[in-house]
Amino acid sequence: MNQILSFDASTTTIAFAHLIKDDNGKINLLACDHYNPSKKLDLFPKLSKVQDFIKSTLNSTNCEDTAIEDIILHMNKFTTAQTISTLAILNRTVGLTIFNETGKAPELLNVMKIRHSIKLTKVLPKKEEIPALVETYINCPFPYVYKKKGGIANESMDRADAIAVGLCYLKSLWIN
Repeated sequence: MNQILSFDASTTTIAFAHLIKDDNGKINLLACDHYNPSKKLDLFPKLSKVQDFIKSTLNSTNCEDTAIEDIILHMNKFTTAQTISTLAILNRTVGLTIFNETGKAPELLNVMKIRHSIKLTKVLPKKEEIPALVETYINCPFPYVYKKKGGIANESMDRADAIAVGLCYLKSLWIN
């Protein structure tokens, strides 16, 4: 059996998924959640809270292998230098916390590699298609988060990305 604790770190949400692949190749989602760092905190207190979340997650899952969706340095018309800088700091804080807690560097996976590894056709899935797509792999309904007034919350997309990171990692084990 193989298992992975995978993360997606965005500027507003840190999501994780704990997946296990049994000896028959069946993948199960054991846990999935997210943390929204307070927008009111200054940078270093915010990073400290992110570290606390990562440590707690690592301790609750007791998983040896970890993976993170690596940062994208440019998304035309979608990001600014401020967003990319903040994302890079958050992403590397997650990775460094994992390394400090486990003594093992997390696997950094490129978003294109992740999307290629989970696609079911020759067409790369769009961001909004990821939740339904990962659901086909995890043998359970996708754990959507809903807004208080209805509709799907953005945290659902981060959770889907965290699951996709884990799926990519586990699928790479089949190839090796």
